[in-house]
Amino acid sequence: MRTAHARTQLRKRRETDFWRAVNTGLLVLCLLGAVVVTALAFVPELRRVQEMRANLQALQKESADQQLLLRQQQREVKWLQDDPAYVEILARDRLGLMKEGETIFRFDEPAEMNAPEKAAAAAAPAQKK
Repeated sequence: MRTAHARTQLRKRRETDFWRAVNTGLLVLCLLGAVVVTALAFVPELRRVQEMRANLQALQKESADQQLLLRQQQREVKWLQDDPAYVEILARDRLGLMKEGETIFRFDEPAEMNAPEKAAAAAAPAQKK
C-alpha cells in the first residue's frame, strides 16, 4: 500500500511541479511583456529629446554667430564715432579717392568677406599710425 501511496504522492508532486513551472513561465512572460510595452512607450519621448537637443545646439550656434556679428558691428560703430582716421580711410576707399602723392594698390577680396571684416581690414593700417 505504501508503494501505491508513494506513487500517488509522486504523481501529485509532478503535477504540482509542472503547474508551478507553467505559472512561473507565464509570470516571466507577463513581466517581459510589461517591460517591452514600457520601453516602447518611451521610444518616442527619447527621439523627441534627441531632436530637442539637436535643435538646442543649432540655436546655440546661431546665437554665438549673432553675438559675434553684434560685437563686430559695435566695434565698427565705435570706430566710426571715435576714430576720424578710420572714417577718412573708409570714405576714400568707398569713393575711390586718394590723397596727393599717395599710391593705392588694390587687390581682389574673397567674396565671403562681409562689410565688418572689410572695415576691420581697412582700419588696421590706420591704427598702426
